Amino acid sequence: ASHRAGSRCMAPGAQVDLISYLSGAGLAALVNFPLWKAAAIGQSGFTAQGPTFFARLKVLLGPPYKGVAATLFGMTWARAAIFYCADAGRDRMLALGASPAAATALPAVGISTLVQVVNQPIVRGTITIQDPSSRHAGLVAALRHIHATRGVSGLWHGTVPAVAKTVPKYVVAIWVKDAMQELLPKPTAPPGAPGHRSQVLQASAVKSIAAGVAGAALTNPLDVIRNEMFKTDEALGETTRRLLRREGASFLWRGV
Repeated sequence: ASHRAGSRCMAPGAQVDLISYLSGAGLAALVNFPLWKAAAIGQSGFTAQGPTFFARLKVLLGPPYKGVAATLFGMTWARAAIFYCADAGRDRMLALGASPAAATALPAVGISTLVQVVNQPIVRGTITIQDPSSRHAGLVAALRHIHATRGVSGLWHGTVPAVAKTVPKYVVAIWVKDAMQELLPKPTAPPGAPGHRSQVLQASAVKSIAAGVAGAALTNPLDVIRNEMFKTDEALGETTRRLLRREGASFLWRGV
């Protein structure tokens, strides 16, 4: 029933149901969370203090995992919606006679832009509380503080670089996902047989992880700029000029 309801925005030729997309995206988000936390700290220029290298590494990768539930929720629904709608949109556009390039790029750009805008307050709040010196107990406290000091618009501060990275990030991510789909072995168990669903979910998780890593690596400079905007509340141009003045081109791969 959920597949039929989703087919209004998903092409009827989609071969994997929504539950598989959500499960694969959720597993990928869970596996990647410690690395995402480390990247968020590095990209934002937060200080990971510790007397030794391993102590600093523990700060980067280890607990406490603030905002983990909100982060996993945001990552899971966003990635699942983007991949699911992009696949369905591609099938629909191909059926209507569009070129493969347009069918791959346009749905991905449209849905990922929408998701980025909707998710922006969660993204800003969860990145803010990754600062080891943050006094916010969790996401709600961070969002309340941002709203109190910056107003509603502050919740969407940094949206411009976030949306600007959408085109390269998700077009590349979807290309990687499609390439992985061709490379990975097909399920050996037929649909409905024991083991089929687990094989589909494992493949979906592998595709989500590979696509997420590729997209994130490509758009790291924009992540750095966005996270610095979160930290300082500066405008896009001011933030970029300051990073170039203080760090030169090295900020482009900060946190990678």
